[in-house]
Amino acid sequence: MTGAGTGAGAARIARSDLVLGPPLGDGGQGRVWAVEKRLVNRTWPVAFKEYHPKALGELRVDVLERMVAHLPSRPASEGRWLAGNTAWPAALVTDGRDVRGFLMRQIPDAYFLTLRGGARKPAGFEFLLNPETYLRTVVGVVPSPRQLFGLLLALAEMLDRLHGLGVVAGDLSPKNLLFSLSGPRPGCFLIDCDAMGLHGAWALEPVQTPAWQLPGGERAETRQGDAYKFALLAVRLFMHEQQGQDPAPLRALDPAVGELAARGLSADPARRPALGDWLDALSRAAESAPKTWPRPSPPSPAHAPTTVMAPVGSPPGAASGASPGAPPTGVPGPGRPVPAGVHTGHAPTAGGAPPYVPVQRPATTRKGSGRLAGYAVVLALVVAFLVWRGLGGSGSDGGGSAVEPGGGTGTGASTPTASARQEEARDQAEGLDKLLTDNTGHRSGVAGAVQSLLRCTGLGDAESVFGEAAEARAGLVERLDALDLDRLPTGLAGDLRTAWRSSEDADRAYARLADDASGSCSSDTIVSSADWQEAAEANERATAAKKDFVAGWNPVAGEYGLTTLAWTDL
Repeated sequence: MTGAGTGAGAARIARSDLVLGPPLGDGGQGRVWAVEKRLVNRTWPVAFKEYHPKALGELRVDVLERMVAHLPSRPASEGRWLAGNTAWPAALVTDGRDVRGFLMRQIPDAYFLTLRGGARKPAGFEFLLNPETYLRTVVGVVPSPRQLFGLLLALAEMLDRLHGLGVVAGDLSPKNLLFSLSGPRPGCFLIDCDAMGLHGAWALEPVQTPAWQLPGGERAETRQGDAYKFALLAVRLFMHEQQGQDPAPLRALDPAVGELAARGLSADPARRPALGDWLDALSRAAESAPKTWPRPSPPSPAHAPTTVMAPVGSPPGAASGASPGAPPTGVPGPGRPVPAGVHTGHAPTAGGAPPYVPVQRPATTRKGSGRLAGYAVVLALVVAFLVWRGLGGSGSDGGGSAVEPGGGTGTGASTPTASARQEEARDQAEGLDKLLTDNTGHRSGVAGAVQSLLRCTGLGDAESVFGEAAEARAGLVERLDALDLDRLPTGLAGDLRTAWRSSEDADRAYARLADDASGSCSSDTIVSSADWQEAAEANERATAAKKDFVAGWNPVAGEYGLTTLAWTDL
């Protein structure tokens, strides 16, 4: 730990004096516990963030002390506001003379979601960056344009006030920013406040969430950085995705706010509007924006697709004229413009058909269509007869499998109905969801082992961590291969297999490197070695495959009320 400032006014509580309740969460920096028999401001339940050893080694205790002392140093109204809208550090927790973590208020109940299936999750903005189908089935509500503008107004007011207090959010992302629509007006709540900057000082080195980085390698410690990420959030809320940067959907609903967003995404920090500059336009939008989403006009009959009879034995979807392997009607495929979902560029269109169930459109009436339909019927009868003959049916006895009306056979087998296919898809999705849940935590120690490798310390332990992680990945792939996933999108299992195999390859390369370096080690020899390069290339393949997988998985999870993922969760 660095920094030995006293932090005059910083409250301290011995860890031994805390009555800990159940754990509330476990992340890269530490574990969060409920604390019993204590309240923040005699009002709010308390949580204790206990840092992991690695984070303690990087923690600037003097800055954390100043953050704790900052709350009581402000006027009472400002202190109440800060404690009411953020999980700001309220007291240091010590073990002897050493700081182990800090106390903060727990997330308010209004900032939780109860997902389909009963899981209770913090209401991160990441849930809102989804298509309408996901919002309805998983979040349970589809925020209107007016409500989204209200959320942006609440956040802009919060960040503008924080900037006035000398606080910069830095890693402003949809994971550490929570929302609520339950009050008289939309509200926001900020967590991970120990990662924020106070008067230019940071208790922990600022990081940036993938896909939310500032352009051109710009550092995150400025108000202009917060302004960029706010604009990015505004754009993605109205695009219903986490990847895009197109302000057009936002501009279509409110040109003034859309123009602010376009300026906010400038690579030049000086051109970005400050958070206070958004307030007037957002206030107007939050009062006048539509209370419902505009619906696209249906296609005219002249442009509707014509349904033709599929040949006997064709795959589902062939009757609509789809090419082999094409997504079902209404399910966007690669390269098609879509309102993408969480971590994705590919998701079901808002309000569209459920995935994986081919949709057959009604035929249009054209000149000569009756003659063509007659030809099709005759052709189908001829083909059916040939198939019947090929199966050995003669109609003279019960020894063959006579073709029965509808194309079934005398064995009793039948083509699954659309509802049956969807139920099969649900069962397969739930099986895959269980495997993904079991994957949680398999790589929790790998990042620390890589750092040990670079520092040339604890190489034996690091090698063991890499070996165990590689074996865990291999086991997951074996279980993946045992699953029947034919009702889920094509390529989903392949992307996950590639991701886990590539991660396994990286871990085995790291393990070899740790073994080879045990005799003579330096950071220069580590990063210049062939094994290090092999691990880097494997990690790059794994990252690409993980992003592809979550792009396909999250719409599935949204459809069936399962757990959505960021690619970093894999």
